[in-house]
This record gives sequence, structure tokens and C-alpha cells, in this order.
Amino acid sequence: MGEKRTTFTAAEELAFTTEVGGRCPKCGDHLFFEKNGRKLKRYEIAHIYPLNPRPEELLELQGEERLSDDLNSPRNLIALCVKCHTEFDKLRTREEYREVVAAKRSLLQRAEQERIQMQYHLQEDIRHVIDRLDSMEEDVCEVLLSYDPKRVEEKLDETMPRATKNKIRHNVSDYFQIVQQHFAELERKSPNVSELVSVQVKAFYTQQKTLALTQHAIFQNVVEWFVVRTHPRTVEAAEIVASYFIQRCEVFE
Repeated sequence: MGEKRTTFTAAEELAFTTEVGGRCPKCGDHLFFEKNGRKLKRYEIAHIYPLNPRPEELLELQGEERLSDDLNSPRNLIALCVKCHTEFDKLRTREEYREVVAAKRSLLQRAEQERIQMQYHLQEDIRHVIDRLDSMEEDVCEVLLSYDPKRVEEKLDETMPRATKNKIRHNVSDYFQIVQQHFAELERKSPNVSELVSVQVKAFYTQQKTLALTQHAIFQNVVEWFVVRTHPRTVEAAEIVASYFIQRCEVFE
């Protein structure tokens, strides 16, 4: 007799569909449809590693990574549309299995980042700096374009795409002194606030390092943390401040 399939509460099913943004992670189709004014489901909760694998599946998936030893754990479950779930179950190929494992791992990492973002406080004063960047006049930018970001290239490794490297370098070249001035303005009103923000950014970066992420992933996570904590009008302003802290060595020391 095989393992018993778990039944899910409405709240648990909502959590699974929310995790994937209401779309099937394999085909991108919506997991709900409307009919006669009612929202109906077109999804099922799938076991990634099969709950009761057939002999041929055991052979096919031999040596493959499992996201949990408990096959009924939420780590081994994912919402798929009915069509994709049916195709995935008959029979799992190694390639399909790895695809769904990668999708689930990405979702788990995103959830972990959301937890970390809420765990790490960011001084409210940094919102002033980001808001100033969003509202800055073009002629102000033209005054300070001579800063040479020498340290940036030395600190960025091969995991950082060339386009992102260029963006960070230009952010430092064009805005480092401007951001520095904005922090100096904060210091006059609130002494030591720059040091406090620097310590917070350093702590967040150190936490990211423990997750063994690439530099590109860490940069994106720092930017997203700024966005979540400050709600800027543009992501670009958060990217500029993240680049500033790369140059200062709070990130990628």
C-alpha cells in the first residue's frame, strides 16, 4: 500500500496558487476561469517527486535531487494546471522533473527573500535620498559626471551580466557624489544616520552571502529590499543607491 495523498484546506490551496502568482509555472496558463459569474479552478496540487513512484519512475529519477524527504511537504508540492499535471504525471521524465524542481526552488528562494526583507530593518531616512534621486533635475546631474568608479569593475565577477555591470558603473560615475551629498544633508539633521544605514546594508548583504547566491542575484535582492522598504517612484533610484553601496564596499567588499 502506498503513501496516502494529503488533502488541503482552502487556505493551503490559496497559498499554493498565490505562490505561483495564479499561473501554471509550466505553461503560464491561468489557474482559474470564470463561468456564470463564478471563479472556478483549473489546477491541481502536484507532487514534484511522485508520492508513489512507479518502478520506471524510480529508475528514471534515481539520484535526482529531492526538495524534501517528506513527499507531502509543501516543498515537494506545486500548483499546476490540470493539463500540465496530467502530462507531468504520465510518466515523469528526468528533464520534466528537473524543470519543475527548478521552478519550485525559485519560488522557495523568492519566499525566503520576502522573509529576509521583512526581517532586516532599513532606516526610514534612506527614503529621503531615494526620493531626491527620483525628483532630481537633469541640470543637477550634469554638474557631477566626472567621478571615476575604479573599484566597481574590480569587485564584480563573471556572474554579473555585462549589461548590469555597465549599469552599475554608470550609476556610480553619474550619481555617486550626488548620493553622497544627499547623505551629508541627512547627517546635518540626524548625526550618524549614514553610518547606521551603512551597517544595515552591510548586514543585509552578509545575510545574502550566506545563501551562496550569485552577485547578480544579490544585487537584485538588495534593490528589491530598497524598493520594498522605501516604495520609490522608480526602480532606477533604488538601483542607483545599491550601486553607491557597492562602490563604498558595504556590498561586494
